[in-house]
Amino acid sequence: MLFLKVLRKPNSMFRRFLMNKMILRNVGLIFGEIDNYSNAPGNFTPYFLYVIGSYKDDYRLYFPKLPNAVLYYNSIFLKLWAYNSQDAIKYMEVHYDSYPDKNDFLLFLKRQLQFRLDGFKKGRNNKKTSITKISLEWVEEKLLELKRNQNIEIYNDFISTELIETVKNELQNAPVPAGAALVDQLTNQICLTLQEKLGNLVLNTETKLMNLTDKYETSNIKLADMSMKNKLITLFLCLKNLAGKPSRNSKVSNSLFTKMDLNDIAQILRLHFAPYKGLKIDSIEKQIYEVNNSLRMEDPTYAKLNVALQKFFFNS
Repeated sequence: MLFLKVLRKPNSMFRRFLMNKMILRNVGLIFGEIDNYSNAPGNFTPYFLYVIGSYKDDYRLYFPKLPNAVLYYNSIFLKLWAYNSQDAIKYMEVHYDSYPDKNDFLLFLKRQLQFRLDGFKKGRNNKKTSITKISLEWVEEKLLELKRNQNIEIYNDFISTELIETVKNELQNAPVPAGAALVDQLTNQICLTLQEKLGNLVLNTETKLMNLTDKYETSNIKLADMSMKNKLITLFLCLKNLAGKPSRNSKVSNSLFTKMDLNDIAQILRLHFAPYKGLKIDSIEKQIYEVNNSLRMEDPTYAKLNVALQKFFFNS
């Protein structure tokens, strides 16, 4: 339809006219010809570094003129998919290091990568699929690392403000006068000791919580053959990504879960399967990552499993 093509043109008077007509706007949304992004150049969050100018062979994005949001966001992933697995990680790291809000950057990448991965055709193991999976793994690891670092910062802030001030006051009010240098030295020694104790306290608390969850509403399912551990993980990975085939009336396929990540799989395994009882979540996640990275969608066995599950859940 002609007017749908016009809707795509930036700053078009006809587009503005149609967007203000409810029926015509809804038709464009239904057929997927328009979106909620403004066509105004520069109306996007600059998660990735970009340059307006001639292209250069580095990790930045290059545009001949200021792009709109759709072009900018698509360019991020078109460039990502053009790298090999090693350079794809370096590409993300460069932009991650330069963006001030690390958590916001990682959440943007995680959601965008998962959305684009879900849009790939099932059963095809092309380069884009592999790079996207590897990138998702990197994002998950960075999010976990960021969470740990934030915890460390909280402990350090607590020590450097409340405890340091308290210790200094106590030492300065001691019966035996202490010089400023001695006060600082003793303060640092005490704080290092306290920091180590706090770290051990956190680890012990985590262990106690893990033991506590094991006692309530958990199972102890045992595998008849321990060599099936990786196949069990593969089954959960298949269920995690399972989606029915798109219908003629809809380009979007129905998925089994609205949200499920590798941490969810790790939690299920640890709480309900004997081989994973007592293991830390990080250790189980590492095993899942390894299975996920070695997974080949074109493997006939995996392809048959995926088709069978699609037919069972979606009759497709």
